[in-house]
Amino acid sequence: MNLDELRSKVETIAFIMMENRSFDHVLGHLSLPSYGGRANVEGVRDLTNPAFQNSSQNGTLIGPFEMGDKAFPNDLPHERPFVTTQLAYAPALGRFTMNGFVTAYETFTGTSGVLSPPPMGILTPDALPTTSFFAREFMVADHWFAPLPASTQPNRLMAFAGDTLLDMTRNGLMPDQTLVFDWLTSHGVRWRVYTAGLSFFTLMPKMWPWLLSDKFRPLASLSFDAQHEADSTFPQVIFVEPDYNDSPIHLSGHGSDNHPPLPMGFGEQFLKQAYEALTSNVVRWSKMVILLTYDEHGGFFDHVPPQKVRYVPPTGATFAAFENTGIRVPTVVISPFVDRYSVSSDICDHTSFLQMIAERFGEPGETYSATVAARASSGINSLTKLLDSNLTTRPPPDPPDMMTLPPTQLVTTKTPVTSLEASFANAIDAFRQAHGAEALAKFPEIAHLEATR
Repeated sequence: MNLDELRSKVETIAFIMMENRSFDHVLGHLSLPSYGGRANVEGVRDLTNPAFQNSSQNGTLIGPFEMGDKAFPNDLPHERPFVTTQLAYAPALGRFTMNGFVTAYETFTGTSGVLSPPPMGILTPDALPTTSFFAREFMVADHWFAPLPASTQPNRLMAFAGDTLLDMTRNGLMPDQTLVFDWLTSHGVRWRVYTAGLSFFTLMPKMWPWLLSDKFRPLASLSFDAQHEADSTFPQVIFVEPDYNDSPIHLSGHGSDNHPPLPMGFGEQFLKQAYEALTSNVVRWSKMVILLTYDEHGGFFDHVPPQKVRYVPPTGATFAAFENTGIRVPTVVISPFVDRYSVSSDICDHTSFLQMIAERFGEPGETYSATVAARASSGINSLTKLLDSNLTTRPPPDPPDMMTLPPTQLVTTKTPVTSLEASFANAIDAFRQAHGAEALAKFPEIAHLEATR
C-alpha cells in the first residue's frame, strides 16, 4: 500500500501487545507437516533438526517439542544478560547459533538436566484457538522482531516511544519519556486506550492524569463505542491492553497477557473479545488495521537470528549500545487489507508501527522520530508495506467458540517476586497516594492492595 492509499483508505489503527512469547513457541507449528506444513511460513519444519538442539548443563541435547497449553512452574529468563546467553553468538562462525535457551533457563532456575524444559516447547493449534484463527484468516508476519534483546520495559518503551532510557526492567517507577500518546495529541489525532486490567502505563507517573481521564476506558466499553460512537469523536488510533499478570490487582479476575507462568487460555479469550469488539462495526472494519504482537520473546526458543540493527541509547541513559534486535515474536496483521493465509517476511519490529503512525497522520515526508527513521534506514520496514489496497473488503470472519475456562478467584494479594511485579505494586501504591479518592473512584479494586498490607 502506498502512502496516498494509506491516508485515503485506513481510518482506524488498533494495536494489541501481549507478553513474553517467541514466534516459534506460538506460531512455529504452522510449518510442521502434522499441522499443515505451510511452506511460506518460517517456522519449525522439523523438530529433529540438529541445528535446533540446545545443550543442557549435563550435556544432554534437547530439541523443540510439541506441548499443550499449561501453566509453567516459574517464569523464564529474558533480561539482557540472559538473552545474550540464549543468542549464543559464535565468533568463529560470525553468527548467532540460537542454542543457549536451555542453558539460560537452567542457570536462571538453578537446575540441570530438566526434562522437557519449557523454553523448547512448541504450542499446538488446539492450545491456540483464537491465534490459530488469526493465522488462518489474516497475515502472519514471520520476521517481526522485538526491537531489543532485552526484557519487557525496554521493548515496550521502544514500541510506545521509539526510544528507551532502560535496558532492563526495573522494580520502581518507569522514567517519564515522551510517548506515542504525546505525538498523537500534538498532531490532533484522536486516540484511546481500552484496558482489561490496570494499564501498563500505571508504571509511568506522567500518564496518571490520562489514566483518570476518558482516554482510558474498560475493554467492556469498546464494542459499544465501535458500534455507536460518532465519527467526530471515535478514536483514530486504539490501544487494547490485556490484564497484566504481573499486576497484583486483576480487574478481570485473572491475568490475560500470556506472560509465563500464565497459560495461554485466558489470553486467547481476551484476544477473541478484543477482536469481536473492534470488528463489531463492519463499516469501520472496512477501513481498519489491527496489529497483534508480543513485546519480547520471554525466554522461549526461536531459531531465526536477530537482525543487525544498532541502537545507541538516548541522552540520559547509561547502558551500552545494542548491536542487534531482539528475538522474533508472534505477530499477525488483522485487516481487510491483508489476504487469507498470507505471510509477510519483511523485516519489522515494533517501531514499524510508529513508522505507519507517522505516514498516516504526519505531514507528507514527516518521520516519527530520528531514532525510528534510523531504524528504517537500517532495514526495519513500515507496517504500511505489509498492506494491500487492492483487496476486496470482506466481512470480518467469526472466531471459533472457546471452551469456558474455570472461574478464577480475584487475586487481592501477591508478593512481588520479579522486577516487573515489584514495579506494578510500587506504581499502584504511588498512584493511589498521588490521586487518592479520584484514583479509587475509577479503579476501586486498587483498595485491595492496601487492605492486604
